[in-house]
Amino acid sequence: MLEDGDAKDIEEGEKITLMKWGNCTISKKEIGEDGKITLYGDVNPEDKDFKGTKKLTWITIDANSNFEVTLVEFDHIITKKKIEENDKVEDIVNRNSRIAYTAIAEGGMKELKKGQIIQLERRGYFYVDKVASEG
Repeated sequence: MLEDGDAKDIEEGEKITLMKWGNCTISKKEIGEDGKITLYGDVNPEDKDFKGTKKLTWITIDANSNFEVTLVEFDHIITKKKIEENDKVEDIVNRNSRIAYTAIAEGGMKELKKGQIIQLERRGYFYVDKVASEG
């Protein structure tokens, strides 16, 4: 499974690099009525030429182990680099500084414990503040 933004930019016949796996040539791209993109490709583990390919992170689709997680990111609370004496806080506060979204996680992430810190590729570092077993 690739992120939607990555999948939309891939064309039929294009060679891509699936990180920690190898090169794959896309043979077919289908876009469903719901906008979901399905890519078909042939992985060539012998192809070690990674120059000029898009490097993409991915996870396997496994209904028995994949699960949804909520990721929360925070932006700057103040929208101005330098606060001036006559600035009103209500005029420079970022009211949308908390951004939460759902992502698909691999089964191994079920072992994470509250308080751990994990790095997710292309996303950053996250602090585990709640686990599923807590309800």
